Amino acid sequence: MRPIVDLNNLSYSKETLIYYTRLKILLRIVVMLGATAAVIYCCMNNNYWIALLTALIFFFQIPYLTESIKRRNEIQFRINDKGIQYRDGMLESWDNIENERVTYEENIGIDKERTYYFIYYIIDSGQVMKFGIEELSIGISELEHCLKIHRGRFEREKTAKV
Repeated sequence: MRPIVDLNNLSYSKETLIYYTRLKILLRIVVMLGATAAVIYCCMNNNYWIALLTALIFFFQIPYLTESIKRRNEIQFRINDKGIQYRDGMLESWDNIENERVTYEENIGIDKERTYYFIYYIIDSGQVMKFGIEELSIGISELEHCLKIHRGRFEREKTAKV
């Protein structure tokens, strides 16, 4: 477990880079290996229809897997003391961002799961930026902490210039 970093801790990185998680890629590989094993097993037991259906699952996973592997090193977010940048877009300054936070929505059902989102507002354009966190390589508390540190650094630099 990573240590909790104080807001005034200067050793915290100057920039936080957030990627897609590699867990999704691993899960897709496991599904494909399982589908391959199931096809082989069904063919050996003369269950050709089940083998065909399982092979279709296998083939439909190939494009998703290749896309995930291609995108694994793409930076999704760059957060630093100047602002937030989404993918290859412009870096939005902290002056132009407000109400950045992590929030959740409860899915109504038997299991009552929560879906977590990273949300921030861009003041000039009036845009609400909302992104699911499950596919990102950062946890909820780690993202909240990162936002506090970089926003705090921005505010300290801003007051130091005045």
